[in-house]
Amino acid sequence: MVESGLFYSTFVDPLLVKIRKKTAGHIAPGQKIVDIACGTGALVFELAKKADFVLGIDLSPSMIKKASHTKKKHGIQNTEFRVCDASGLTTLNKHEFDVATLSLALHQFSPQLYNSVLNEMKRISKKIIIVDYAVPLPENFWGTGSKAIEYLAGREHYRNFRTFYKNGGLESILKENDMTIETAEYFVQNIFHLVVAHPNHSKQ
Repeated sequence: MVESGLFYSTFVDPLLVKIRKKTAGHIAPGQKIVDIACGTGALVFELAKKADFVLGIDLSPSMIKKASHTKKKHGIQNTEFRVCDASGLTTLNKHEFDVATLSLALHQFSPQLYNSVLNEMKRISKKIIIVDYAVPLPENFWGTGSKAIEYLAGREHYRNFRTFYKNGGLESILKENDMTIETAEYFVQNIFHLVVAHPNHSKQ
C-alpha cells in the first residue's frame, strides 16, 4: 500500500485520538520527547501541549511533509520533524530525550528490525512508551475489524502483523529485548495495549 500523508491524516488520524490522549497522560510537563514513526505528527502535536520539545521522525517524506506543513500552519514552535530511519538514529545522542514513543508502528516493522529499533530507543531515551495491538485481540467485532484492517493494508504489512502477533505482542517482544515494563493498560474495547518501559540495566 502506498503511503500518503493526506490520506492518513484524513481517514486514519481521527480514529486514533484515544491513543494520543492515553500516551500524553504518561508525559510530565517540561520533558523532551522523540516520537518514532511519527506519521503526520498527530501524536507529536498532542505531546507538545505538555512537553518542552518534541521531535518527530519518520522514514516517509510524505508523512514528514504533511507534519511540517501542519506545524507551520498552526505555528507550533516546540516541535521539529526529520526524515530518519528508526533503526539507525546516528544523529541523536545517548539519553538525549526523557521519553521515546512509538505508536501503532512496531507491528508494521519486519521482525528483523525489532532489535535495532528498540536498541536505538533505549539508547536515546530514559523511558519508552509504546502502543500497539493487544495480543490476543478480543474475539469480537473490534478484534475482527482490527485484523481485517491489517489484512487490507497489503501483503507485506499483514505478514509483519501476523509475525508480531505470533511473537506475543509488546510484552513478549520487549522482554526479549531486555526491557522492563513498568505499567501496562488495555483500552478501546481492549484492542490496544499501552506499555511504559525502561531498559533492563542489569543486562546492560
